[in-house]
Amino acid sequence: MKPYFLVFTFLFNVLLSCTENTELAQDDNLLKQEEKWKKQKITDYEFNLQISCFCIVDYTLPKSIVVRNNQIQSVNGIAYEELEYETYMTMNEFFDYIKAKQAENPVVETLEFDPTYGFPTYIYYDISEMLADEEIGYTLTEFIPN
Repeated sequence: MKPYFLVFTFLFNVLLSCTENTELAQDDNLLKQEEKWKKQKITDYEFNLQISCFCIVDYTLPKSIVVRNNQIQSVNGIAYEELEYETYMTMNEFFDYIKAKQAENPVVETLEFDPTYGFPTYIYYDISEMLADEEIGYTLTEFIPN
């Protein structure tokens, strides 16, 4: 009985250490990409955003977002302050969002970053296996710095 316990304990510790190393690597990559983004000092830019979620269709349609002085100015040509219910994010806010989601210990996290600028190009979270329809993804494309 003891040899099985020792083998189980050893395998459990190996698995646990691999998980922790993976999480540290993801955190290091996030910090590295955020630093790359901030070093660019880009405050004016445009990008397309598509949100994937169990939401109304209008929310998931691609949107063209214009950012000036790190503030969203318009979405699909409509002044941001005129939008009633929709909430979108700047690149800096996406980095804050990722950190907030990581604090929730999601069961699935997928992150991809632009190799030149460091901003996230794809973000996906499934926070809990026990909850249905809370998964959300963001795809950022057509980035143009101004």
